[in-house]
Amino acid sequence: MTQDRTATDAAAPALAAEGAQALDTRERDFLRAKQSRGAPRTLWSCVALGAACFVPAIVFDPDFRNVWAIAGICAAIGFMALLAWSESLDQSNLRDDLAAGIKLWREGVLTGVMERDDGESWPPIYCLYIALDDDDPELPTRFSVPWHCYQAVRTDRRVRIAYAPKALRLLNLVQGEYDYVAVNRQYDVHPPPP
Repeated sequence: MTQDRTATDAAAPALAAEGAQALDTRERDFLRAKQSRGAPRTLWSCVALGAACFVPAIVFDPDFRNVWAIAGICAAIGFMALLAWSESLDQSNLRDDLAAGIKLWREGVLTGVMERDDGESWPPIYCLYIALDDDDPELPTRFSVPWHCYQAVRTDRRVRIAYAPKALRLLNLVQGEYDYVAVNRQYDVHPPPP
């Protein structure tokens, strides 16, 4: 009988954490839509292909047997492996959040905003930096948001947010009268480029 009770407690989502709430169906679908098995596989395939192409070249071609060529090839393959690992970690965190089935509600201060526009891709990436209560204020948490949310919020004001705890996907943001809900705003049209 004790084992049944322990098994039930361990299988339940970790809602004991302060501010934890179960994901609803729309939020689960929203996070599921962000999942991709193809991206990590493609990146790891590129790493393997790079190694398969250049290792034989280093072994069999005397022109590739110098320090700079080997260092450049190792750096390129290492960079591709770093990108593949980063994407795999992001996807793993997203899977863990879906398996846990919870979102965390926290309060904090919106300390900064950032627009990252490289001039070539459109739309730009918009980010909010939020110093969550009981966390280090010098290390705010960064969330990517759509243009409408970026334009509506003001820095140095209190916010209440809900997010997927491992993948750090913002699901809700409340600042004063403004209420951002990711599942309702994911298909908003971005203004045309300038």
